[in-house]
Amino acid sequence: MTTAMTRPPDRSLTWSLPCTADAPARARRLTRRLLHDWGLTDEYTCRTEVVVAELVSNALTHARPDIHITWRLVRNTEQPAVRVEVTDGGPTRSPADPDRDPDEHGRGRLIVAALASRWGTGPRRDRRGCIRWAQIGPS
Repeated sequence: MTTAMTRPPDRSLTWSLPCTADAPARARRLTRRLLHDWGLTDEYTCRTEVVVAELVSNALTHARPDIHITWRLVRNTEQPAVRVEVTDGGPTRSPADPDRDPDEHGRGRLIVAALASRWGTGPRRDRRGCIRWAQIGPS
Protein backbone atom coordinates (compact mmCIF):
# COMPACT_ATOMS: atom_id res chain seq x y z
CA MET A 1 0.00 0.00 0.00
CA THR A 2 1.37 3.40 -0.93
CA THR A 3 0.55 6.64 0.75
CA ALA A 4 0.16 9.71 -1.43
CA MET A 5 2.16 12.67 -0.22
CA THR A 6 0.27 15.93 -0.33
CA ARG A 7 1.62 19.40 0.10
CA PRO A 8 0.38 21.34 3.08
CA PRO A 9 -2.28 23.90 2.16
CA ASP A 10 -1.30 27.46 1.42
CA ARG A 11 -1.39 29.65 4.47
CA SER A 12 -2.45 33.28 4.66
CA LEU A 13 -3.14 36.01 7.16
CA THR A 14 -4.51 39.54 6.76
CA TRP A 15 -3.81 42.22 9.33
CA SER A 16 -4.89 45.87 9.57
CA LEU A 17 -2.59 48.61 10.78
CA PRO A 18 -3.48 52.21 11.54
CA CYS A 19 -1.67 54.91 9.58
CA THR A 20 0.80 55.75 12.33
CA ALA A 21 4.55 56.32 12.29
CA ASP A 22 5.22 52.96 13.95
CA ALA A 23 3.34 50.96 11.27
CA PRO A 24 6.50 49.83 9.37
CA ALA A 25 8.12 48.57 12.58
CA ARG A 26 4.92 46.79 13.63
CA ALA A 27 4.67 45.22 10.17
CA ARG A 28 8.28 43.96 10.42
CA ARG A 29 7.58 42.37 13.82
CA LEU A 30 4.39 40.73 12.56
CA THR A 31 6.25 39.42 9.50
CA ARG A 32 9.09 37.98 11.58
CA ARG A 33 6.69 36.21 13.94
CA LEU A 34 4.43 34.88 11.17
CA LEU A 35 7.22 33.53 8.98
CA HIS A 36 8.85 31.92 12.01
CA ASP A 37 5.52 30.25 12.84
CA TRP A 38 5.34 29.01 9.23
CA GLY A 39 8.79 27.48 9.64
CA LEU A 40 10.53 29.60 7.02
CA THR A 41 14.24 30.30 7.16
CA ASP A 42 15.94 33.57 7.97
CA GLU A 43 16.61 33.94 4.23
CA TYR A 44 12.91 34.55 3.63
CA THR A 45 12.29 36.38 6.86
CA CYS A 46 14.98 39.06 6.45
CA ARG A 47 14.09 39.87 2.84
CA THR A 48 10.35 39.80 3.53
CA GLU A 49 10.69 42.11 6.53
CA VAL A 50 12.47 44.73 4.43
CA VAL A 51 9.94 44.46 1.59
CA VAL A 52 6.98 44.73 3.98
CA ALA A 53 8.49 47.78 5.69
CA GLU A 54 9.01 49.48 2.31
CA LEU A 55 5.47 48.72 1.13
CA VAL A 56 3.95 49.91 4.42
CA SER A 57 6.10 53.06 4.42
CA ASN A 58 4.84 53.84 0.93
CA ALA A 59 1.25 53.26 2.05
CA LEU A 60 1.79 55.66 4.95
CA THR A 61 2.79 58.37 2.51
CA HIS A 62 -0.27 57.91 0.29
CA ALA A 63 -2.91 56.01 2.26
CA ARG A 64 -6.15 56.82 3.95
CA PRO A 65 -7.64 55.20 5.99
CA ASP A 66 -5.93 52.13 7.45
CA ILE A 67 -3.39 49.83 5.82
CA HIS A 68 -4.14 46.13 5.29
CA ILE A 69 -1.37 43.58 4.87
CA THR A 70 -1.92 40.06 3.58
CA TRP A 71 0.85 37.49 3.83
CA ARG A 72 0.39 34.33 1.79
CA LEU A 73 2.63 31.28 1.77
CA VAL A 74 2.59 30.07 -1.83
CA ARG A 75 3.51 26.45 -2.39
CA ASN A 76 3.07 26.08 -6.14
CA THR A 77 6.67 24.99 -6.65
CA GLU A 78 9.13 22.86 -4.70
CA GLN A 79 10.40 25.95 -2.93
CA PRO A 80 7.78 28.04 -1.13
CA ALA A 81 7.42 31.75 -1.76
CA VAL A 82 5.89 34.47 0.37
CA ARG A 83 3.49 36.87 -1.30
CA VAL A 84 2.79 40.12 0.50
CA GLU A 85 -0.01 42.49 -0.46
CA VAL A 86 -0.37 45.91 1.11
CA THR A 87 -3.67 47.64 0.37
CA ASP A 88 -4.53 51.22 1.16
CA GLY A 89 -6.95 53.93 0.15
CA GLY A 90 -4.41 55.90 -1.85
CA PRO A 91 -3.93 56.34 -5.59
CA THR A 92 -2.41 53.64 -7.77
CA ARG A 93 0.35 56.02 -8.81
CA SER A 94 2.17 58.46 -6.56
CA PRO A 95 1.23 62.02 -7.39
CA ALA A 96 3.89 64.07 -9.15
CA ASP A 97 5.44 66.55 -6.74
CA PRO A 98 8.12 68.84 -8.15
CA ASP A 99 9.22 69.82 -4.62
CA ARG A 100 10.09 66.24 -3.65
CA ASP A 101 13.76 65.51 -3.20
CA PRO A 102 14.60 62.53 -5.44
CA ASP A 103 17.25 61.47 -2.93
CA GLU A 104 14.55 61.09 -0.27
CA HIS A 105 11.79 59.38 -2.28
CA GLY A 106 11.57 56.56 -4.78
CA ARG A 107 14.26 54.25 -3.45
CA GLY A 108 11.70 51.89 -1.92
CA ARG A 109 10.70 50.63 -5.36
CA LEU A 110 14.35 49.81 -6.12
CA ILE A 111 14.70 47.96 -2.81
CA VAL A 112 11.54 45.93 -3.43
CA ALA A 113 12.64 45.11 -6.97
CA ALA A 114 16.04 43.92 -5.71
CA LEU A 115 14.62 41.65 -2.98
CA ALA A 116 11.45 40.29 -4.60
CA SER A 117 11.25 37.76 -7.40
CA ARG A 118 8.10 39.52 -8.66
CA TRP A 119 6.27 42.70 -7.66
CA GLY A 120 3.64 45.10 -8.91
CA THR A 121 0.97 47.70 -8.24
CA GLY A 122 -2.68 47.87 -9.19
CA PRO A 123 -6.09 49.11 -8.14
CA ARG A 124 -7.96 47.37 -5.35
CA ARG A 125 -10.72 45.05 -6.45
CA ASP A 126 -13.29 47.56 -5.16
CA ARG A 127 -11.46 50.38 -7.01
CA ARG A 128 -11.14 52.32 -3.73
CA GLY A 129 -7.40 52.44 -3.42
CA CYS A 130 -4.30 50.55 -4.33
CA ILE A 131 -2.62 47.16 -3.90
CA ARG A 132 1.15 46.99 -3.85
CA TRP A 133 2.45 43.45 -3.80
CA ALA A 134 5.68 41.50 -3.88
CA GLN A 135 6.55 37.83 -3.98
CA ILE A 136 9.71 36.72 -2.21
CA GLY A 137 11.08 33.38 -3.33
CA PRO A 138 14.32 31.55 -2.65
CA SER A 139 17.41 33.44 -3.68
